[in-house]
Amino acid sequence: MLRPLLINGFMATGKSTVGRLVAERTGSPFTDLDERIENRAGRKIRDIFQNDGESAFRRLEAEELERIFGEPPAVVALGGGALLGRERRLRALDQAVVVTLGATPRAILSRTSGKGDRPLLAASDDASRLERIETLLEARRAAYVEAHAVLDTTSARPTEVRDRVVDVWKRDPIAVAAGERSYAVDVGAGIAIERLPGLASAASRRLLVTDDVVEPLHAGPVLARLQSLGSTNSVVLPAGEQHKAVPSLERIWHAATAHGIDRRSIVVALGGGVVTDVAGFAAATWMRGISWVAIPTTLLAMVDASTGGKTAIDFGEAKNAVGAFWQPSGVICDVDWLRTEGQRNYASALAEVVKTAIIGDETLLDRLEAETTKVLARDPLIVTELVRRSVRVKARIVSRDEREGGLRATLNLGHTIGHALEAEGGYGRLTHGEAISLGLVAAGRIGVRLGTTPKDLADRTERLLGALGLPTDLSEQPLESAIRLIAHDKKRDGGNLGFVLARAPGRVEVQKIALRDLEEHAAALL
Repeated sequence: MLRPLLINGFMATGKSTVGRLVAERTGSPFTDLDERIENRAGRKIRDIFQNDGESAFRRLEAEELERIFGEPPAVVALGGGALLGRERRLRALDQAVVVTLGATPRAILSRTSGKGDRPLLAASDDASRLERIETLLEARRAAYVEAHAVLDTTSARPTEVRDRVVDVWKRDPIAVAAGERSYAVDVGAGIAIERLPGLASAASRRLLVTDDVVEPLHAGPVLARLQSLGSTNSVVLPAGEQHKAVPSLERIWHAATAHGIDRRSIVVALGGGVVTDVAGFAAATWMRGISWVAIPTTLLAMVDASTGGKTAIDFGEAKNAVGAFWQPSGVICDVDWLRTEGQRNYASALAEVVKTAIIGDETLLDRLEAETTKVLARDPLIVTELVRRSVRVKARIVSRDEREGGLRATLNLGHTIGHALEAEGGYGRLTHGEAISLGLVAAGRIGVRLGTTPKDLADRTERLLGALGLPTDLSEQPLESAIRLIAHDKKRDGGNLGFVLARAPGRVEVQKIALRDLEEHAAALL
């Protein structure tokens, strides 16, 4: 196990019981956070609450949790309020695997009756205790659903819950925290067919959406697995960015009508970024929103399009102009399927990995530079690491800014000019990744001109992109005509544009640049 397992949830949901069973099954150490706090403080939890107050206890709890993150992976049963603070919860989701155990209010009441060591449930009668339980559960709902998995223990045997928790811990998924819309991203080799039932079995019907390139390569086993779960149909879209448009959306809607897709149904998107964007948007708009699952089959879709809930179609020259934020129920990144991806598309997707490294993971930047040969050869261990690290950076950002209100805009590093070049070429002259590579070069040079980006970082970025076989020569690009298309950019604010610049690996910011000034900067790059 690579990270600690934190078992979270309300009191009397079985955290300690299940935690000990998991530790026994996996041969891992077990620790109870409350017991650790008592041992360190030399006092009982009740005494800390009564004498120092809940805020003092929460400080002790946070300090002890930080110590756990620095220790070898263990099974940890948390107190019911340990992850109520969102920043602490997001750190826990990044540093550990968090599983929330839940139960009905009456089950919790039954399990706590006659026990006097529950200071938060101090009440004179069961009716008052039940009301207190319901109030606390409602207040903590958002904190409990932001987890790698949420399991109900009301009627399940402890050993059943144990097995499900062990499965989550072994998978080591990446959590995207979005309140009630939270979900997990699984990354690994040969995991797609195995993971599908956990995401699609409860649906009334399933609609598989793929394209005519992916369909003969991968759709067969996926469709067969979905059909084994119940009523399933499929729709095959024409492949290519030019088909990320209204007609493809209509084909999905027509298929949904023909196959009786209702509010309890699920859309399964199997393909690259075009498929996941269109299918996700179709799910967002069908019956005002139904569940969907992303199964990306390209490197670009794995590291970018499939995670974060940004679904859209292009509208003429305006890329991603019509869309919605609609989080998937889950994402499965099976790196085995990257073996069938064409070399040009695979290599171009590495531009998004470089972008992600600059935004939030200098270790990833180092790995790309040190392992360039293995990266280009698609070494499965290296590729798995690249995907995991990229998704992890994006998950951190999306969890703090789901709807691009501020921080999430930093994910657009290299995209302003990159998208313009892509659109100028009719979405056919350059792949998306090739356009982003050129956009990263342009952003680096403009950042140097503005005194924001160090020249050595801009040069380092260009060298790495070139070593990965990506285009870096701006002199061959129609920058002037591409810049005129930026007037359609959805990030434009009047005559200004939010332009992302890097100060250092892991330090990026959005600066307002006037469109006329951007034209001057772009002209100077030629």
